[in-house]
Amino acid sequence: MSDIKQTYDIAAAPAEVWRALTDPRIIEEWSGARANFPLEVGAKYSLWDGSIVGEVVVIELNQRLAQTWKPQDWTRTDSVVTFTLTPRGNGTRIDLVHVNVEESDYDGTTEGWDAYYLGAIKRMFEASAPKPRRAAVKKKAAAKKKTPVKRGKKPAKKKTTAKRKTRK
Repeated sequence: MSDIKQTYDIAAAPAEVWRALTDPRIIEEWSGARANFPLEVGAKYSLWDGSIVGEVVVIELNQRLAQTWKPQDWTRTDSVVTFTLTPRGNGTRIDLVHVNVEESDYDGTTEGWDAYYLGAIKRMFEASAPKPRRAAVKKKAAAKKKTPVKRGKKPAKKKTTAKRKTRK
């Protein structure tokens, strides 16, 4: 039970998702904290102002990234997380495999990937996705409210009950 496997579908191209995983400026955008991430095998990185540290182990541009993972309060030094990016339609599927997770922090780490890492990246891209224009939304809603007219028949005219004034 020390391994975590999760899958995310993100509405962005693999190159954009890759940048969100590796570009310190974008990492800071979705994490809200300082990041140092030299994109080079063997390079030391740090996330969340240094509370997570490790070493970059594998780089396959826009496809796969693996890095060791060591939060400050963990005793394990052999934890590794791998992100595999696969194009999917107009987006990207990310498969996360995190091996050798500290047993005492397994639940927190599992939740953390969704709340603070890949879930945060997904929310960042969803927030920046183009929204439908208001006028188009209103027009579509108005079209749904109209009563359809059956072909071949004209709608019935309303009868008026106007009273005539008569002279006496």
